[in-house]
Amino acid sequence: MHQPNLFSGTIIGYDPGGRNAHGVAALCFTSGELADIQIKTLNTAEQILDFAEKYPDLKAVGIDKLTCWSTGESGWRPADRWLREKYREVMNSVASPNSLYGSMGINGMSVLIALRSQNAPLAVTETQPKVLFHALTGKKYNYDQLHRDMDRMASECLGIPLETDNDHEWDAVISAYAAYAGLSGQWTTDLHQRERSQQERLIMPCGETRYWWPTTA
Repeated sequence: MHQPNLFSGTIIGYDPGGRNAHGVAALCFTSGELADIQIKTLNTAEQILDFAEKYPDLKAVGIDKLTCWSTGESGWRPADRWLREKYREVMNSVASPNSLYGSMGINGMSVLIALRSQNAPLAVTETQPKVLFHALTGKKYNYDQLHRDMDRMASECLGIPLETDNDHEWDAVISAYAAYAGLSGQWTTDLHQRERSQQERLIMPCGETRYWWPTTA
C-alpha cells in the first residue's frame, strides 16, 4: 500500500443503515504508515458521530451513498448513469436515488452535515462498494459467500490484516479505502464532475464532495 509522505491523521468509512446496521471503520495513519484500524457496527447515526468525535485528527470520510442530490428525473445523477453504463453486469446495484432507503439519504447526510459543521476542510467522497468490488476484482459482490475473499482483498488494499463481521463493516472499510485512495492522489477520477444535462443540477447540502473512483476501472 502506497502512503502519502508523512501523512498523519484518520480516515473514516461509513455505511449508513438502520437499527444496529451502521457500519464504520477508522484508518489511523502516523507519518505515512497505517498504524491502526477500528471496525464496528453501531446502532444509530448519533453513535457514528460519537465514534468520529474520538478522532480530532479526522481528515476524510468515505460514505456509501448520497453525498449530493440531483434535481433531475428520479434524482438520477451523472455518476449514477455512468456507473450503470460502465458496469452493466452489476448495473442493478446502482438504484435511482429517489428509490433508496431513507438511511442512505438521511442518516448519511445528517452525519456529513454534522461533521462538516465542526471540520469545514474535511474531505468527503461518495462510494459505491458493490460496484467498486466488481470494478476492482471482476467478481459480483456476495458477502455471504465471499466474505473471506473480500476481507483478504481489503487487507491487501490496506496492507494490514483485518476481519469484518458483516457486509456493513466491509462496506465501511472499502469506503475508507476509497477516501484514502482519493486523498493520496492514487485515484484522480471524480464522478461528480461528469457532465450534467441542462435539465438537472447537483445540490450539495454539506458542501462540495467528491466521488473518487479508480482511474483505470
